[in-house]
Amino acid sequence: MSRIWLELFVIMMVGSIFKEGFLNIMFWVLIDLVVLAACYWRLKRYPYIDMKKSMLFLGGITAVNILIDLGVLSSMLGNILFLALLLWMIVGGSDRGGGPRRSNLRHKWHK
Repeated sequence: MSRIWLELFVIMMVGSIFKEGFLNIMFWVLIDLVVLAACYWRLKRYPYIDMKKSMLFLGGITAVNILIDLGVLSSMLGNILFLALLLWMIVGGSDRGGGPRRSNLRHKWHK
């Protein structure tokens, strides 16, 4: 696992720890959105990261987390959705070509 994903997991864990300090559900949703923004800004610094796939994964995790916080989803169904997102990430997501491929450079000066 690359270092950037470890940093993102630390950001998500710190956000979960902060959520324990508040009783208001709207603060939980706000913290989830702040964590998503922090992950975006952290990913933006790395030009070789597939931003579309990474943000779809992180946005999916955030959406499931918000639905659990609001009480729309049960925690068991949320865990199943988390596992489905993880499986989607491992299997390859939206790549239909099969096999690993070189990611497109976001900036022409990164060669």
